[in-house]
Amino acid sequence: ALRGLDSRGVDQVLCAGDLVGYGDQPDAAVALLRDRAIPCVRGNHDRWALERRQVIGPRGWKPAVLRDDTWEFLRALPTSDRRVWAGRVLAVHHGSPASDTEYVTPYKPLPGSVELCWAEGDTQVLILGHTHIPMIDRGPRGTIINPGSVLGVPGVQTSYSFAIVDSDAFAVRVFDIRTGREIRRDPVFLDE
Repeated sequence: ALRGLDSRGVDQVLCAGDLVGYGDQPDAAVALLRDRAIPCVRGNHDRWALERRQVIGPRGWKPAVLRDDTWEFLRALPTSDRRVWAGRVLAVHHGSPASDTEYVTPYKPLPGSVELCWAEGDTQVLILGHTHIPMIDRGPRGTIINPGSVLGVPGVQTSYSFAIVDSDAFAVRVFDIRTGREIRRDPVFLDE
């Protein structure tokens, strides 16, 4: 995923959580994100690792054996990130603005937490994770972007994808990590 982002000249990468719990090298994954100073929010798997000192893998829960610096990084993760980007207010959450386990998908109505986020705040772009399903949903008050997920475990749906938001055109594209090809043929312009 990072090679694909680098090859496209992406100058800011954001991570919507679940740094641990899926791959077999959690310390290396966290070190890579930390060393590249990639802003991350805490996902439900990160929270569960901290609370339970366990991670879930292909065969169920197992003790989380992580380096001390990985535990410190996970403890320091915020539950959300808010920033001004390209003249717009952007917020990053793992599941939804209310919970790291609330699903926001194009297949059901938006949860009240998203409606409240639009109504009570100045957020214009909401970046979410958790579902492993890429999504770009434009509404009257803002746009939700879910880049999908870069890694999965057997039995868990994953898209092996990432999203790029072009700040000049303010368009979103979603790419398949394995092939490098764009999943959607046409970009979604957020200002239309």
